[in-house]
Amino acid sequence: MYVVKLSTHTEMKHSVKISPERRKDKSGNLITTNVPIFADIKFSGNRLFYFTGYRVDTTKFNTEAQEVKKNASGREGSRIVSYSDMNRRFKAIKAALELHFQSVSSSEKKEVVQILDDICYKSEQNKQDPETDFFVMFEKYIHDAEISDVRKRNIRTTLKHWRKYVKARRIDLQYKDIDLNLLNDFAGYIKKESTRPKAYNSKIEILSPKSRNSVHKNMTITRAFWNYLRKTLKEKGLTLPELFGRNGYQLPGEVYGTPIYISNKERNILFCAELSSERLERVRDLFVFQCFVGMGVGDFVKLTKNNLQGNTITYIRQKTKKDRPETINIPLHPQAIEILKKYDLPDGRLLPFICDQRYNVYLKELFREVGLTRIVTRLNPHTEEPEQVRLCDIVSSHMARKTFAGNLYGKVDRSIITSMTGHSPNSKAFTRYYDVNKELQEQAISKF
Repeated sequence: MYVVKLSTHTEMKHSVKISPERRKDKSGNLITTNVPIFADIKFSGNRLFYFTGYRVDTTKFNTEAQEVKKNASGREGSRIVSYSDMNRRFKAIKAALELHFQSVSSSEKKEVVQILDDICYKSEQNKQDPETDFFVMFEKYIHDAEISDVRKRNIRTTLKHWRKYVKARRIDLQYKDIDLNLLNDFAGYIKKESTRPKAYNSKIEILSPKSRNSVHKNMTITRAFWNYLRKTLKEKGLTLPELFGRNGYQLPGEVYGTPIYISNKERNILFCAELSSERLERVRDLFVFQCFVGMGVGDFVKLTKNNLQGNTITYIRQKTKKDRPETINIPLHPQAIEILKKYDLPDGRLLPFICDQRYNVYLKELFREVGLTRIVTRLNPHTEEPEQVRLCDIVSSHMARKTFAGNLYGKVDRSIITSMTGHSPNSKAFTRYYDVNKELQEQAISKF
């Protein structure tokens, strides 16, 4: 850290300006995306351009205020950073330099750089061996993993939990510090982690305990990262202990209630409904089409016209392409074909896909508008107690996948369904997608 020396001399003249770098591409056009943010510092006839460590699109930067616009985000390496964190660093740079130039009569560039390195944590990064840093290796794991974008987002959520945990516990985490006690403490932290309520205008933080399934998912991802880390370091002659398994951390079992999905009759209500906006019509078309192909949203939104062979959808699941790269073929229902005829997108996409977050929000609006509000009983993911909720309040893109499997179960052989959903023939996970309904039970009893 730098030391500020008090002095009675006149303040040294200087200026500090924070702004995006101005650089052109090979065609002569100004680059506007992922642009590095520099501090332009002038003092005693010197000029220093210092990279703050952040990158942001120029449209997200307020040049006059010298700060990132509210609710925007940028990047520090591969890590996404909020506008408030970036602006906090910019203010710290200006404040530290103000103090420095007030306390000296002359200064060299290397002194200023040292101050800036401390503010931007570059001094610690230079001393740090990247392969001993937990978060550096976690980012490398995400980068190296050959998985879907949805899966990578899930891993980043787990990484975010680890960052918040380290901050809450006020510890400097290295992978060598991780043991069974720390894993148990992290799992407990996830379950009790406080989150903000959904009301945007509320500033009150409430305790929103995570479900057992959420803890299971985050710890499963942590286990996968730990296995990756052990393998990576073993190749370099370093050995890490096995912290999961029989003598280590025991993953909590997942809890699932009866799967909830819409009937074929309800799907047809959606298909035929007259809706109030084109936006909801597009969402309806996406959901109904997804009900006919049974794909997870991560694969669904990647469909292009190249995936359409005649009247058959053909693709390889992102989730299993590395270990089980099987081509899946799904013949299209006449209603699905009718939906496709409505769209001929110039960018090659099969349908007008949107991000899965907005998709899930719009689906709830869609179900309310068409009257799919029946009461269903589910297991509350947090309390693990039964509760009654409206169908429209819990619908998500994943319900389409359950609708596909659930409405076929009992009508055709299980292996035919799994050949189209992408599950292995004996998959335990497949049991979450169907319900043994009353009709099938009555058919079974009639066999006596």
